[in-house]
Amino acid sequence: SGLSMSPERRSAVDSLLERLEAAGAAQQPRPIENPLLWGNYNVAYTSVGKSQENGQPAGGRFRGRIGRTLFRTAGLFQSVLQPDIATNKVEFRLFGCIPGYVGLRGKVVPQGEGGDTVAVLFEPPVLCVANSLHLRIGRPSSVVLSTTYLDERVRLGKGSRGSLFVFTRGGAAETAGMDQVGLQKTTFTAAALFTAFFVSLFAGGAALWVSGFAALKAAALAMWLLGAAIGGVVRQGGLVMDSRDERMVAAVKADVERKEAEQAQRASGGGGGAPAAA
Repeated sequence: SGLSMSPERRSAVDSLLERLEAAGAAQQPRPIENPLLWGNYNVAYTSVGKSQENGQPAGGRFRGRIGRTLFRTAGLFQSVLQPDIATNKVEFRLFGCIPGYVGLRGKVVPQGEGGDTVAVLFEPPVLCVANSLHLRIGRPSSVVLSTTYLDERVRLGKGSRGSLFVFTRGGAAETAGMDQVGLQKTTFTAAALFTAFFVSLFAGGAALWVSGFAALKAAALAMWLLGAAIGGVVRQGGLVMDSRDERMVAAVKADVERKEAEQAQRASGGGGGAPAAA
């Protein structure tokens, strides 16, 4: 997804994307009204925006330097599903061999009058390990994304902080089970095993440390560092959020609740009154 590009090549790619964005400004119908918007996409390229201080535009901590080392990326996908659902999925192999993924599922809310921008209010992430252990961790999050160009093969996106995205249609994304992402709930087995894993790292390290031998103390430190590294990546489901992100979540949630209240009011025959408060 562009992480290994040189600064010179990245600059050249971003310039090409700007040219496509200029062409996309005149496209009709607008992306939100275009049937081509719906579908499963591979995240083929990302470029960090100037105002994005932490984390990667796609994948958060799972795509950071430590995250990629422990959770080797196997696939990066996004889907826009009718009527108003978006899903994101980062497939990985823990320690290079254990398959898993972290997924997000959210409600799409159109923004503005341009017909190209949406906010997505995501539910807490779902972490899956070994394709069977599911753990819902973290908290709700939100993104604002504009579709700046759209055709049968490619969709370009721009985040609220200037990050750029290239999504390609079909391919591996079609078999990634994107319609099921985010539907899973925490299982007792998963919670117990995750807890046991971290407890065993801490307790095992403590047992080695008290032995007094330098080699065993080094092994204890390695166990503690491994636990801290894994915990740091999966914390909050890998999301990197600051106060601005939290305000965005609150604003999008309020907008969704307001629109749902207005729809309920119209459905009950009260459409002539003042809009309901969120």
